[in-house]
Amino acid sequence: MTVFFQRRVPRVTTVLVSLTLALSLVSAIDARQGGSLWYRLALLPEAVWRGQIWRLVTWPFVMGHPLTLLYTCVALYVFGSDLVVTWGVRRYLRTLATVILIAGAGTCLLAPLLPHARHLPHLGGMAVADALVIVWARQFPDQPVLAYFVLLVRGPALVAVVVAATLVFAAYLGIAWMMPELLAVAAALFLSSRARRRLWLELKLRWVRRKLRVL
Repeated sequence: MTVFFQRRVPRVTTVLVSLTLALSLVSAIDARQGGSLWYRLALLPEAVWRGQIWRLVTWPFVMGHPLTLLYTCVALYVFGSDLVVTWGVRRYLRTLATVILIAGAGTCLLAPLLPHARHLPHLGGMAVADALVIVWARQFPDQPVLAYFVLLVRGPALVAVVVAATLVFAAYLGIAWMMPELLAVAAALFLSSRARRRLWLELKLRWVRRKLRVL
């Protein structure tokens, strides 16, 4: 596994980990005292359709369980840092934001099709962490990792483990509950695929041709 210590930690990693820790812990303490801060920050499709757009951004940084909080912070620290160093801050944040928006907006669009899904509040869960692992595994296919601290895998095998685990959770908990995680995994698979690169190059070529015709 990528070494935890003696590694370069980009400032954006510190900010994202700190934000996730702060929102999750404050929401947990507030809930213990009878508050509902976590509910106001959660991804709630019915509330988003009523105009509470901020939920599309806040939900992935609030964890409802200490294990998911630990897993997400480790993913941001280890995998996120490697991606920032390799890609640069802009591409990293653009990719992360795209995954979050696809997962959030997709959940809100699909929720009316599933019974009671409009009223299910979603917190960060494994969405961001799983997406980062998939993107990282395809960026560094030869780097071995202890998947879920159990299996030593790398590259395609690591991607397969994450996808399989997400599908197993969806089978047990239901698609409605796991919709953000499923969409985040799908978004990460597409964004890190060769098909996405070919599509981007084709669109860019069409744009250049159109500009040349205009000139």
